[in-house]
Amino acid sequence: MRILVTGGTGLVGSNVIKLALEQQKVEVVAALYRRRPALPWGCDMVDLDLEEEESVRGAVASVQPGAVIHCAAPRDEDRLERDHAWGWRVMVDGTRWLAEACRDAGARLIFVSSDWVFGAGGHPPYAEDSPPCPANYFGFLKVVGETLVTALCPDAAVARTAGVYGPNWSDPAYVPLEEPLGFGWLANYYASRLGRGSPVTAWSDYVNVRGNPTLASDLADALLGIAYESRRGVFHCCGDSVSRWELAHAVAEAFGCDPALVRAATPKEMDSRLLRGRLTAPHDSRLRVADSEARLNRTHLGVRRGLEEYRRQIEQIGGEVR
Repeated sequence: MRILVTGGTGLVGSNVIKLALEQQKVEVVAALYRRRPALPWGCDMVDLDLEEEESVRGAVASVQPGAVIHCAAPRDEDRLERDHAWGWRVMVDGTRWLAEACRDAGARLIFVSSDWVFGAGGHPPYAEDSPPCPANYFGFLKVVGETLVTALCPDAAVARTAGVYGPNWSDPAYVPLEEPLGFGWLANYYASRLGRGSPVTAWSDYVNVRGNPTLASDLADALLGIAYESRRGVFHCCGDSVSRWELAHAVAEAFGCDPALVRAATPKEMDSRLLRGRLTAPHDSRLRVADSEARLNRTHLGVRRGLEEYRRQIEQIGGEVR
């Protein structure tokens, strides 16, 4: 079987590609947009622009995949809030064209979604069948994407994840310079700061105070399992839940750093974008995982084991997070 992975140079996509190449169960093709990997992958690549219908359909037609794992998503939350038309083109129109192309080609589609489909109401932790309640436009667009995929593609699965961290194998040196608004990349940020002996001010209020940090390679294993075994339905593919404070201390322990460098942020140190009312984020977007683990017959890595594996991966590529 051939698998097409969108967002090949992203954190999730690069881990899916790396693991698929290591497992040697399928032929993998990386779909790229503008950026090229900093390191050679040893797999075929195809250009795919989610804003262009011909590009989306053409990529699927040329690759003829048995499955598509749709990892691509914009990382610019600020622009999503400023430019709703752009966000709709990328995350809704692009997903619709991809779902239709998969349906027409007889390919199964695994849509990578987010815990941010929740957070504006309800009672966390959220189950796979909990009604969506997004707190921002990104979450709303993910809800629309999930709906389109399940309606248009008969052979589809939705894989919700959260707080993804770990090396981006297309650019292993990348680390966010500021504390992320959500849990995504958060463990990378904490490890980088603490590894340099710099203090970490963990947010204690306002935004994403609890989440499910997920090692990217563990998520990749779950996504490939869904593809290999033709699973359908909605799955929660993430680790156990912690607070930002607990995660910062767990990172300090895993990387042998001084836990005294971790302190609670003051309101003035919280994300100013949120405090000015320009951007919203869920307060608590925890997901339940037990049902998905039973259906997938696998146990997701918890925070401790995930961070231990993250440290091993960092040592593999150069010794420390910078």
